[in-house]
Amino acid sequence: MGINSDRWRIEDGKIVKVSNGQPIPDDEPIFILRARDRLAVAALSHYIELAEGDGCNDYLLDSVREMLGRFQDFAWNNPQKMKQPGVTRGK
Repeated sequence: MGINSDRWRIEDGKIVKVSNGQPIPDDEPIFILRARDRLAVAALSHYIELAEGDGCNDYLLDSVREMLGRFQDFAWNNPQKMKQPGVTRGK
């Protein structure tokens, strides 16, 4: 599925929010977690806690919980692919 999900898609080389068709502006920083990052599951779990505490809506919470499940499945099924962040130094 990759970046093309229920929330985001790639369109003309840009990441676009599906719900409103708006691309992320070039001057707005983004942060991507990969499933092979061995800290990603903990980061997503903590993000869910923060989002719940902030009163985020079910749309966001359900989406992040679904992604957390996919990250957990990947980690469980691919232990040989899990890496410490930055260990490959961009390679």
